[in-house]
Amino acid sequence: MTGFLQQAITGLMIGSLYALVAASIVLVYKATHVVSLAHGQLVAFGALFFWLFLGGLGLPFWMGLIPAFFLTALIGLLIERLTLRPLIGQPLIAAFLMTFAIFIALEGVFVLYLKGQTRALPTFLPEGNLDISGLSIPINQLISFFVAILLFAAVSLIFKYTKLGLGMRATAEDHRLAQSTGITVRNIFSYIWILSAVVAAIAGIATANVMDIYYMLPYIGINGLIVAICGGLDSLLGALVVGLLLGVVENVGAAYLDPIVGGGVKDVVGYVVLLLVLLIKPYGLFGLVRIERI
Repeated sequence: MTGFLQQAITGLMIGSLYALVAASIVLVYKATHVVSLAHGQLVAFGALFFWLFLGGLGLPFWMGLIPAFFLTALIGLLIERLTLRPLIGQPLIAAFLMTFAIFIALEGVFVLYLKGQTRALPTFLPEGNLDISGLSIPINQLISFFVAILLFAAVSLIFKYTKLGLGMRATAEDHRLAQSTGITVRNIFSYIWILSAVVAAIAGIATANVMDIYYMLPYIGINGLIVAICGGLDSLLGALVVGLLLGVVENVGAAYLDPIVGGGVKDVVGYVVLLLVLLIKPYGLFGLVRIERI
């Protein structure tokens, strides 16, 4: 039983990172109805920028964190302004394919910079393990977990109780109607990409603290997309719940099934879960079912 709990707790820590990536994707979808693949690269570049300032230049934690957020937000803004804004009014599949093209282009830059090497972040969180009743929990992962929960709460409050959040919700419902009430829809699009890019950067930094920066880091965006779809592309709560669940299922499944099947369970669990959820609830477990009358 202790072994199961240990694997489940480790899965929760990993799942919180999936949930953060999914949250950045959900934010964009809620306001623009664009499903983004580009956020995997925002995750990777957020971590890379943080490493450059913290490890490369030797800056203190906060002085490395702020410019990393700024540069990642700038990439998010440029993506919206230069590639997605010209597609306003075009079929949504065009915007989705554009985010895929951005992912591939930025992956080339990311891999070219790394040159096959791995970058490890300097220690910036307390090390060691917290031992509770035979369970060992890494303190740095525990801090990342609570940061993820607090960030979800903060984003939810922004959506519910701020003028910007109201504009985002109105834009998500109907762009033209929101425009007629005085909301500048184009500005909302820019704000949401900046906010989602910062969330993705936080997810990237937390992930790189666990698994380092290497060529596969951007592909955590795929896990985030799976979580976002399964939870419901318009549901932040769904992103959080499904992210945590997927982390647990992956970790427990790998621990118990890998010795039987020879490994690789963690690589396919997410896709199996996605398939099952889409067969049962195409809008996601927490997604809003939209009924259109003709």
